[in-house]
Amino acid sequence: MTNRELKTIIKLFESSSLSRMKLDRDGVSVELEKTVLSNQSTTVNSNINLSQDTLENTENSDEINQYTCVTAPLVGTYYDTPGPDQPAFVRAGQSVKKGDTLCIIEAMKVMNEIASPKDGIVKVIHVKSADMVMYDQCVMEID
Repeated sequence: MTNRELKTIIKLFESSSLSRMKLDRDGVSVELEKTVLSNQSTTVNSNINLSQDTLENTENSDEINQYTCVTAPLVGTYYDTPGPDQPAFVRAGQSVKKGDTLCIIEAMKVMNEIASPKDGIVKVIHVKSADMVMYDQCVMEID
């Protein structure tokens, strides 16, 4: 399984109504799980079998996001402000320059500033302040 296939599977899972998924393919085992919010009325459990054709069709579709994904370089707690009662570093729709601070990820009491990898506009912020983020998780997208 290539990294691109794995990212495609993750994007499909994130946009689905599934809360948990396990996939064994080419000697690689992947388990994905989402937190179900209390306002959602149902939890869906399902087995998914993805064929090579499905992956290839998804990779070639126009629906694949062309934005730059800003990923978490470590596991920690995401913060969108430099401190309590201070404005957010960035908001969706805001222009940023390469090197601008986008957020902070706290790990082991160390505050790690995450900088913009390029000039652009913040399209989507995928996490909320104080959310736990995983290594290489997409926290926001920049066009």
